[in-house]
Amino acid sequence: MAMAVYGMGVVLAPAMGPVLGGWLIDNYGWPWIFYINVPVGVLGVLMVDAFVHDPAYLRRGVKRIDWLGIAFLTVGLTAMQVVLERGQRENWFESSWIIAGTAVTVVALMALVIWELRVPEPVVNVRLFRNVPLAGGTGIGLLFGVALFGTTFILPQLMQQLLGYSALDSGLVLAPRAVVVFMFFPIAGWLYKYFDARLLIFGGLLMLGWAYYNLARLSLEVSFWNLVPLLVQMGVGMPFMFVTMTAVSLSTVPREHMTDASGLFTLSRSVGGNIGYAVVATLVANYTQVHRAYLVKNVSDLNLAYGAFRSGAGAFLAHQGLNTVTAGHTAEALADAMVNRQATMLAYNDTAAILGITLVATIPLLLLLPGRPSQEQVLTDAA
Repeated sequence: MAMAVYGMGVVLAPAMGPVLGGWLIDNYGWPWIFYINVPVGVLGVLMVDAFVHDPAYLRRGVKRIDWLGIAFLTVGLTAMQVVLERGQRENWFESSWIIAGTAVTVVALMALVIWELRVPEPVVNVRLFRNVPLAGGTGIGLLFGVALFGTTFILPQLMQQLLGYSALDSGLVLAPRAVVVFMFFPIAGWLYKYFDARLLIFGGLLMLGWAYYNLARLSLEVSFWNLVPLLVQMGVGMPFMFVTMTAVSLSTVPREHMTDASGLFTLSRSVGGNIGYAVVATLVANYTQVHRAYLVKNVSDLNLAYGAFRSGAGAFLAHQGLNTVTAGHTAEALADAMVNRQATMLAYNDTAAILGITLVATIPLLLLLPGRPSQEQVLTDAA
C-alpha cells in the first residue's frame, strides 16, 4: 500500500502540476508557482512527523555521520543541476563555465562512489547496486524519468508557443492523463498479485511507446481532442509500468536496507527528470535549426507556391493600406514566421520520437527483474 501511494504521488505530480501551475500563472503570475511550494512543504513535513514512523528493524543509532559523503553528494548534484539548467543557454561545451561544472560533477560523483564503498555507514549505499533487480529497475526508472518529465515539459511548451494556448489551457490538456492514472492504479495493483511483473511492465512500455509514436506525428492543426487520446494512452501505461516496476525492483532488497534502496530508486527518477528537461530543450532547439535549414531551401522565387503566396499576401496587405515595399517585406516576414512554426513543430515531433525510443530501449532491462512476486512479497507490499 505504501509503495502504491508513493508511486501515485510520483506519477500524478507531473500530471497535475501543469494544471495548478497554469492557473497560478494566468491569475497571479510566475512567482506563485514557487510560493505555492512553501505551505505544501511545511504541511508535508508536519504530516511525516505525525504519521510516518520507522519500523522496529530500522531503529538503530547512527554511530558516525557521513559528512564527507554528504559533501560529495551535495556538490555533485548541485553542479549537475547547474550544468543541466544552463547548458542550452550557454551553448553547452562551448562555455568554459559548463566545462568546469561538468568536471566538478564527474569528480564529485566519482569521489562519492569511491568513498561510499569504504565507509561502514554511507549516506548513499551504492553497494546495493550489487542487487541486480534493483540496479535494473533503477536504470529503467532513470530513463522513465527522462521521458515522463520531458513530455511534461514539451507538451505545454508546444501548445503555448505554437497553438496559442494559455498557461491554464495547456495545463488542462494534461488533466485526462491524471484522471486515467487514478483509474488504473488499483487495476495495476490488483494484476500485480496474479501476473508476471515483467509482463505488466512490458505492456506499460508498449502503451507508452504507442503514445509517443502518435505524439511524433502531430501537426499545427492538432486540437485538444486530438491530444486527449494520446494522453489517455499514457495514463493507462504509467501505472502498469512505474508502480509495478518500483515494487518488483525493491522486492529482493532485505528489509533493513529498504530505506536506502528506495532512496536510490527515487534519486534515479529525479536525476532522470532533470536530464529530461535539459535533453528536451536542447533537442527542440537543435532540431528546429536543422528543419529550418531544410525548409528555407523552398523559400525561393523559383518555387511557384512561394511566389503565389508572396504575391497574394502582398496584394492583400496593399489592399489594407500598406505601400508596395512595406507589403512585400511584410509578406516575406509572414513566410519566415510560417517556416519557423513548421520547423519547430517538426522539432517537437522528432523529440517525442526520441523519448519514445528511449522508453522502448529499456525493454531488455526487464530481463534483470524478477517475475511473478511471491505471496510473501505481495503481503509485504500490501502492508
